[in-house]
Amino acid sequence: MLITIPLSVSDHCLLKEGQVVDFETPSLQKKVEEEINISIAKNLNVSPQKIFHYLKKFVGESIEKNETIALNKGIFTTKKIVSKYSGLIKEIDHSKGSITILSQTETENTINSYFKGKVIKIKKNELSIEVNKAEQFSGKNISKNFGGKTFYLDENSDFNTENVFNSIIVCENITSYYKAKAEALGCHGFLSLSKLTEETGISYAQLKNINDYKKIIKTKFAYCTILSNSSTIYFYQ
Repeated sequence: MLITIPLSVSDHCLLKEGQVVDFETPSLQKKVEEEINISIAKNLNVSPQKIFHYLKKFVGESIEKNETIALNKGIFTTKKIVSKYSGLIKEIDHSKGSITILSQTETENTINSYFKGKVIKIKKNELSIEVNKAEQFSGKNISKNFGGKTFYLDENSDFNTENVFNSIIVCENITSYYKAKAEALGCHGFLSLSKLTEETGISYAQLKNINDYKKIIKTKFAYCTILSNSSTIYFYQ
């Protein structure tokens, strides 16, 4: 079965088609947006209200590193402002005589995969991942995209570090005691039928239908991947 993993425009995918990935595989490199403010009036020594006459780029236009932003040609001298960044012109402030560039830079830190399987296809906005037998369910109140190995919490569960660490805790209801204990043991997230009664800094999702929960508990697939944009939950082997 194929599962679809969304990609954001700010994500740089590190994976290759045909690659087998797991939860330890670096998969994405995030780009962070930064606003850079440049004083055109001060650098060109012109009135803030008149910077429009000297600009070479305007709101909504893209700009590359080392490209000219503004130019003031005089009789004897020419003053030029060159961008040190690539990005998008976000704003022109005629009262202050400045512009704002929205720049995107890649972070050095990478994000490990929250899915496990074989990469079949990479598109601009999504990945197609081949997994073994799988089931798809509806979710709600999903904090973000996440996934991992599953740990099914019930009265007979062996609640220890080996089982809980980096796992998604799947349960009908998570009590304050088990929530605190799971976090202390290093769980990766929670998926429950009932809504959490208190906030958590760990990834969280809620199943939409009680019949889905009964089916999930019965099949007990080894892994799950939870997607916030589509409110989709995949359980698979």
